[in-house]
Amino acid sequence: MKYLYDTNIFIYYLTDEPTVNSWFAEEFLNLHEVLFSRVIRIELLSFAGLSKQEEQASKDLLSQFNSVPLLREIENHTIQLKRQYKIKLPDAIIAATALHTHASLVTRNVHDF
Repeated sequence: MKYLYDTNIFIYYLTDEPTVNSWFAEEFLNLHEVLFSRVIRIELLSFAGLSKQEEQASKDLLSQFNSVPLLREIENHTIQLKRQYKIKLPDAIIAATALHTHASLVTRNVHDF
């Protein structure tokens, strides 16, 4: 099965939040494909005050998964979602990417979607 992780899932993992550990367990990752939208990388690496160590940890973590390019189809679906649901642009891109790749979205901010 395919999963697309939201930014908060990566943040919780990087801050040692145990509630997301199962999503990063070797057994789980061996059975499933994990994807992330390019906007996730932008969000993770653009925090003000991010230390060099935190930046490198984020890059190392993301390097383990497949990034989905922002294709025209995803752009078009993002536009439709944003118009229909009036959600924030990054959330619309993430949702459109999950829909485009037929991946289940993993997030702790269900109300954003």
